[in-house]
Amino acid sequence: MADFEITQELLLDIGRMPRRKQREVFKVLGQLEWDRCARDPLYWLDPSRHPVVGPYVYTLDNHPLYQCRLCPPEADPHYFNKCGIHLQLSHGREATGQEELRGYFVELSTTRAFTVKEYMPPMVDYWQREQFYMVEKSRDVMATWLVVAMYTWDTLFHTGRQNIFQSEDASKTDELVRRAYFMYQNQPKFIRDLHKGSYANGQNRSGVFRVPDINSEILGFPQGADQIRQYHPTGVFMDEAAFQEQAGDAFSAIKPAIQAGGRFTAISSANPGWFMLACQDRDQELAQ
Repeated sequence: MADFEITQELLLDIGRMPRRKQREVFKVLGQLEWDRCARDPLYWLDPSRHPVVGPYVYTLDNHPLYQCRLCPPEADPHYFNKCGIHLQLSHGREATGQEELRGYFVELSTTRAFTVKEYMPPMVDYWQREQFYMVEKSRDVMATWLVVAMYTWDTLFHTGRQNIFQSEDASKTDELVRRAYFMYQNQPKFIRDLHKGSYANGQNRSGVFRVPDINSEILGFPQGADQIRQYHPTGVFMDEAAFQEQAGDAFSAIKPAIQAGGRFTAISSANPGWFMLACQDRDQELAQ
């Protein structure tokens, strides 16, 4: 079964089966794909690895995008303020008003397939190999979505995982946990329903995402050492670490548990402090 592939012909054959038989076959397919995803996070993330069944991972972007009706389907979409410029430069047309302009474009769903950029596979590889990983990011590179996806993958496809998310406050952390649950929810049904997950606010309202039958979970906490000191997690993700005043204390509190076999990931845009020094391997200067 290692060389088994889902083809268009196979899906057509399944569609001709009785409903009960379809459910049985899709359960087998779900387990095969679940196993493949468990072995390789990029298989889960990259829709080009399984083009017949489409993307397995989706993100949510509240910024509207528009596809030009005059361009081929694979062409890049445009933000609302670039539509008129595109129409004029690419097609030599100029709309006389917003109503005419809208006629040339179709608004895309805010639920969008995860796009694997060229810089992401090396990041995924490093994340899998190294216990401590800190990334200085710029905006609009999807670094937060990528790291959330990696910890979601770890939680969805492995037994007994406990991953912790931390951000500046409860609401921001809850938003990260909701991203993980969003990824779970938007998987194809034949993979999603194999091991069902659930979301709750949690006692500190920072979010909890659990996959009960494989005993895996993502726990959200506001910043601070006391929030996570009692845990011995599989992994810790600290988002916008440079803007967490207690990031250094939290890292010190959880470091012994990570050294015992866990994983720590911190990402942030630029800001002076512990995170900047830690990225430069100079965090010991804060103790002097």
